[in-house]
Amino acid sequence: MFIRIAAAGSARRPLSLVLLAALSPLGALAQAPAATPQPAPSTQPGLAAAPAPGTLRTVTLQEALSLAAKQSPDVASARAQAAVAAAGVRRAWTAWQPELTVSAQYVRSSAEAQLDLGQFVGLVGGVFNLLPQNPQLIPEPVVITAKDSRYATAQISQPLFTPAGVFLIGPAKAGAEAAELGALEAREQVLLAVARTYLGLQGITQMMDAAREAESVALQREGEARAQLDVGMTVEAALLRAQTETAQARVQLAQLSGQYAQLLAMLGALVGEPVQPAPLDAPGPRWDIPSEDTSPWENTYAVRSAAKVVQANEGKVTYDRFSWLPSLVAQARGIYNSNSGFTGTNTTYELSVAASMPLYDRGQRYAALHEDRARLEQAKAQYESSRAKAHANWVAAKANLEAAQAALTQAEAQAQLAARVQQQVAAAFKAGMSTSLEMSDADTRRFLAASAAAQARATLEIRRAELAAAGGRIAASIEQQQPQQ
Repeated sequence: MFIRIAAAGSARRPLSLVLLAALSPLGALAQAPAATPQPAPSTQPGLAAAPAPGTLRTVTLQEALSLAAKQSPDVASARAQAAVAAAGVRRAWTAWQPELTVSAQYVRSSAEAQLDLGQFVGLVGGVFNLLPQNPQLIPEPVVITAKDSRYATAQISQPLFTPAGVFLIGPAKAGAEAAELGALEAREQVLLAVARTYLGLQGITQMMDAAREAESVALQREGEARAQLDVGMTVEAALLRAQTETAQARVQLAQLSGQYAQLLAMLGALVGEPVQPAPLDAPGPRWDIPSEDTSPWENTYAVRSAAKVVQANEGKVTYDRFSWLPSLVAQARGIYNSNSGFTGTNTTYELSVAASMPLYDRGQRYAALHEDRARLEQAKAQYESSRAKAHANWVAAKANLEAAQAALTQAEAQAQLAARVQQQVAAAFKAGMSTSLEMSDADTRRFLAASAAAQARATLEIRRAELAAAGGRIAASIEQQQPQQ
């Protein structure tokens, strides 16, 4: 049920529509879905109060940011991705590390194999009547393979020179640094989302206070209208108007309560545990906002990560150009054979140095070179894009902060003026010099002004956090203040 509120003969929009339009920007700043219309609550006062879960941990914004930096699932996921990239550095170093292998074998034969020179000489001598004059000189039979044979081999290979070891370690380190900087950038964005959500909750709390005051005033007006109606000093339209304003104030409280619950759940998901904001008078963090003369957008984690990606791709292109160089490997192998054979010993060893040089690998090296060159051009373009976007974010955040400061000054002035006007109209109404329509208009204007001031205060704090994030200084601001806690 809506009524038109007129002041000095000018028509105005319904109160609920005006408030919904005023609430939507704060919800967008806090990155929460807009509150859906709620069914009309009971006429009993106080049913639409702000949720105050006693089991939740109450934290300041500084504590919420510190918790998110340590235990947020999104931050943990980014760190895990950086750890995967760091493992690539170890993989690159394996090009210089030795390879050691040990193998063993047991063989069971149905018959042993041996070389008997005595039988061979006897056979040949019997055919050609050529018998040795000294048979003692004929060696004993030599076992080549016994029925039970054991073999073992130990081999170590040490690369002496390899193109991969020379040219790929640097790109792997640059890629790991890029991934680490990317994880830090993800942490900055998570912390910014925490700040937006937290400050959005505080802004909604202030707006709910204004809505409760509007409900209290509406109930007072309803009681006055009922008393005047009982003595015949007014008509039922005045009572209906007061009851409608009470219902509208409760609808706004219900909608704000729903939006508060949504943002509270989002804050818990970002922080990593269910928490609730501290009272409004709790001290907030001091944002470390760098000077524009130092070009802070150049030092953001996103820009630095893009620069490391360019460096990594340049190293890969260099490797592709020199991957034709030969590889040099030294090998040592020890052999054990249970059959001593002709050597007369069961253990032997071998030392060797081997070199290999690829002459043509079916064109794979040239294909990799063209592919890596294209990736290098892409990385350079992304680096320039990151720089431009970081600069644009800084300029926009600074302009938004200046606009938010001006908006807050204007909103607070309007709230003070609306409060004075309400008091003046109330005094005139008691003296019989104003109508109930003027009273209703004054109450509505004061509520809207108070809500706008609360929204402007929350928006200003959010803009400050955004400017710190544009300079990559949210996490640094927290780290600088942690020893002082």
